[in-house]
This record gives sequence, structure tokens and C-alpha cells, in this order.
Amino acid sequence: YDLDRTNLPATLKFVAKGTVLRLVTGGKAQVVKTAKVTEKAAKAATTLKIVSGSLFQVNDKIAGATISAITSSDGVDTLTVSELANEVAANAIVSDYDKTKDVLLGFSYDTLDVRDQESSIAATPTLQVMEVEEDSLPYPINDEIKEGIRANGIALFKIQ
Repeated sequence: YDLDRTNLPATLKFVAKGTVLRLVTGGKAQVVKTAKVTEKAAKAATTLKIVSGSLFQVNDKIAGATISAITSSDGVDTLTVSELANEVAANAIVSDYDKTKDVLLGFSYDTLDVRDQESSIAATPTLQVMEVEEDSLPYPINDEIKEGIRANGIALFKIQ
């Protein structure tokens, strides 16, 4: 699959091996963005705090809300978002994955160099993984993502 980079930060140099990929328009692969929430956010809240280092940017969707601003301090990104439709628990893994419309391809088999913005980049998803150690993945995943990956391939997750 060609990698669709339209949802990636312009400063990103590499897409790490083990990053979750989804199928998008035109038969391309795109990165699924995830993050771990650092503190509980109530329903209708307009801020969400996540662990720094995610790929989320302004105008992205996260937990069903749209990000309008991001500030960082001491390893935490505070996102200003449209009202959250639901409460989000501390330590929950949130993403831009929509299980009602997204088709997950699997995990990126290789680390991809995305510095050259002019060239197409081939992304190879893994369709069968016999043991996934979640702690070794570059970004956290949740149960919805696990189910989405298993829907089209085989992924056995190690009990943590």
C-alpha cells in the first residue's frame, strides 16, 4: 500500500514499526493515531490531557471531538477540543479510529522514513502476528483497535 501522509505532522521523520494502519480512499494505508489519557475528562468537557508524544495535531478528531489547540508541559499535552460526547477515564487509550467506517490493515511491518515528501512510500501491514507485546508498540492501542485488527487478520495479544 502507498502510505497516505496527509494526517501526519510535517515534522515527523519516521513511522515506527508496529504503528497501526488503516485503509483509506484510493487504496492507501494511513496511520491510526492513539494516545493515553492522563486524567479523567467529564462528558461535555472541552479539554483532554494526554501523554506527550502522540501524532495528534490541531483539527484532528480524538475521542469523537475535534482538536482546536494543543499545549505541552511536563510530558502532558493539553488538548482544547469540541465538547466530548462521553466521559473519558484516566489511563484510557483514545484514538481517531472509527470502528463503524475504518478498515484496519494491521501493524506496520517496517519503520518507514517519511522525510522525503515527494516520493511515494510503500507501507506493508502485517496480516498475521502470533504474539503482540503491547508494551513494545510505539503507540498504545485499545480493545476496539484489537478487534478491528482481528477482523481482517490474525493478532494474538499477550496477556499483560
